[in-house]
Amino acid sequence: MSNPYWENICKLQDKQRAKGIETYGQGLEDNHEPVLVRIHHIQEELIDALMYLEWLKDKLGGHE
Repeated sequence: MSNPYWENICKLQDKQRAKGIETYGQGLEDNHEPVLVRIHHIQEELIDALMYLEWLKDKLGGHE
């Protein structure tokens, strides 16, 4: 059964992986950074996600 949401996620993941390889020369599975460095990277990504959500709420008029 086709799932357009999942297909979009897979396309985005493929694009993100290619971007990471272009930027860092390797995939995440080959990154041997310490765990705390990886946690910091995740925190940065989550902050970016929160910023995008706040921007989107603003554009949709969803002020509290």
